[in-house]
Amino acid sequence: MKPLRVWLGALMCLLFVAAGAWPALGAPKKLTPIKVTLANPIFNPGISFLWIGSFMGWFEEEGVDAQFVGAQGEGQSLGWAVAGRTDIAMPRPFPILFRAARGEDVGVTGVYVFNNQPIYEGVAVPPNSPIKTLCDLKGKKVGILAPNDAGIAFVARALKDCGLKAQDVTFLPTGVADKSAAAMRLGRVDAWASVDVQFSLAKARGFEFRVIPYGNFLGDLFGNTIWVNRQYFGNNRGAVVGFLRGLAKGSIFFYSNLDAALEIHWVLYPESLPKGMSKENATKLFRQVLESRAPKLRKDKNATRFGEFSPKKWEAYVRFLGLEKELPVGKVNALWTNDLISEVNNFDPKEVENQARKFNFEAELKKFKARMAARGK
Repeated sequence: MKPLRVWLGALMCLLFVAAGAWPALGAPKKLTPIKVTLANPIFNPGISFLWIGSFMGWFEEEGVDAQFVGAQGEGQSLGWAVAGRTDIAMPRPFPILFRAARGEDVGVTGVYVFNNQPIYEGVAVPPNSPIKTLCDLKGKKVGILAPNDAGIAFVARALKDCGLKAQDVTFLPTGVADKSAAAMRLGRVDAWASVDVQFSLAKARGFEFRVIPYGNFLGDLFGNTIWVNRQYFGNNRGAVVGFLRGLAKGSIFFYSNLDAALEIHWVLYPESLPKGMSKENATKLFRQVLESRAPKLRKDKNATRFGEFSPKKWEAYVRFLGLEKELPVGKVNALWTNDLISEVNNFDPKEVENQARKFNFEAELKKFKARMAARGK
């Protein structure tokens, strides 16, 4: 017969488990939530590299529960992260640099760059347009997504090389892909300044146009960046590293197997399928979108690690925006850090590439469903 103290010890263990004071054997690992704001209310397959880590279990392995939240544009997205309503925003450097130039405390820190090039590549014109170079835009009407769109800054910079100014062009908000392409085809605007994904979507829809590249200055810049609320960052450094590592893996997976990235996206966000369109047709449509974005997710040609910032490119961005007086180097460098990059890159990229190329949808879907069931989702 066992001693009384052994029976009492066993009884206490059972009571602790029942009360939730002792983690039950096999209980799901507690995850740190991290809210990530998108600049768009629609979860576009073109940015599915963000949530591939959710499907593959990489965020969970890192102890992170990545939660994606849609917002109405970059301004709202950044505002939510600054206010602590969400933890991460992903805008281009524009709004951050302008806030800092006005002497404002931006409230966030840049920790990772995931687009190694700007997503603004050039200006579209009709196939038979007399506009052959960006210098030919003088006196023309140029369509943009919305008022104060960042495309204006890129056009203005390109015009500068022609001895022209932004005021030499009339900018008109024409909306997203189909609407802007239609406005250009109907002659409401002479040209259309937008981002790679919007051009790809319009071409996939059957619109024809030429894209005139902005020029060599694009090579001096970078694209979208991960900005973390400072307070959240201070209290959850490990979660930020874990999210970024999952993001880096998702980026590699994305450009290694575009079809698998789309399969994963449709599972996670089936509501993003265009209304009245089959999954097969949507996949054909959006594959072109993924093709346009994939090159930008690779490491910068001058970087040795994923997500690494270049001080020279930050200085180039300040010059691009004409903020040299307001933002000396020291002030700019206070906005971002490479301190997490070594930890974020602590994995084997080749292993992720192999996972992507050997991806078995049915097998991975089964694993995903099992993980979700274990978490009660």
